[in-house]
Amino acid sequence: MGEGWTRSSALTEVNGNILLHVQDADDGDLEWEFFCECGHDRCHEHVFLTLDAYITLRDGGGAALAEGHHLSQVERARRLRDDAKGLRAQAKHQVARAKKNTT
Repeated sequence: MGEGWTRSSALTEVNGNILLHVQDADDGDLEWEFFCECGHDRCHEHVFLTLDAYITLRDGGGAALAEGHHLSQVERARRLRDDAKGLRAQAKHQVARAKKNTT
């Protein structure tokens, strides 16, 4: 695992893989079991969400968290940094595409 990789990141990736594998089998009403992404070493909680609820949470920059759990300030800052990095990369790609299309 690379630098900056945390338990929370690993759980978020696992939850993303759950989403990829079950989204075609779901009619939208089922609740699925996701791992709590708080990242605390002793946390083994699960969160039950519909796929739409999980997608909305993830796309909004949130985390799947068990009741009463929260991300540390460090983890929250890391996620914001990673999101900003991703948005910059998307913007750079869109600018390159726009330049290519106008030439």
